[in-house]
Amino acid sequence: MKKIIVFLLLCGALLLSGCGLLRREYSRTEPHSATYYEGDRRDVLRAESYQDLVNDLLLLVAAHAEEGTVWYYAEEETDLSREAQRACAEVQQETPLGAYALDYLTYTVDDGGRGYTQLRFTAGYRRTLQQIQSIVHATGGAALTDLLRAAAQNGGTELVVQMGTSGSTRQAVLDTVNAVQADLHLADRPWQVQFYPDTDTVGIVEIILDSVTPEA
Repeated sequence: MKKIIVFLLLCGALLLSGCGLLRREYSRTEPHSATYYEGDRRDVLRAESYQDLVNDLLLLVAAHAEEGTVWYYAEEETDLSREAQRACAEVQQETPLGAYALDYLTYTVDDGGRGYTQLRFTAGYRRTLQQIQSIVHATGGAALTDLLRAAAQNGGTELVVQMGTSGSTRQAVLDTVNAVQADLHLADRPWQVQFYPDTDTVGIVEIILDSVTPEA
């Protein structure tokens, strides 16, 4: 199984009342990673830990799936209803993709007397599949600068960027946006910038641009 280790910030906008900022490690699997599917089936995901469950939910969100089934093989003492509730909250509130794309995420639990517990998830979205697939990746400020210039010069109205985790802060992104606007003589028409989740360390950045073509 191929894994891409990325760092995402905990304590999203809905969890920030009085809590400190914590950083944790996420393991994001590639969409067709066989380890996260149940045998040869592609309609059922499997989980053997809480982190597996979070990864499964991120796979469903990335695919814009409105429903999904997870077979959870857990220790007998595990409270799977509580695990599912935690995972839904974490994905929706604390991960960049969930904070950007999700409107709601609910679940049901079916013990069923099997060797696993079946969890059924239902998701509602405030973004389309096309919007999710249009997210571009930038490793830092220089890449963001190039993306912003290209979008503005081509009459783009929106740019959504997944920022790399090295040195990407809210203020650094805002400074980059302001610098590009000034360079393109658009400082008098401020671009709107939204962070997902809305924290200092940056995950996904949504930038609403002025559609007027800038001066050469």
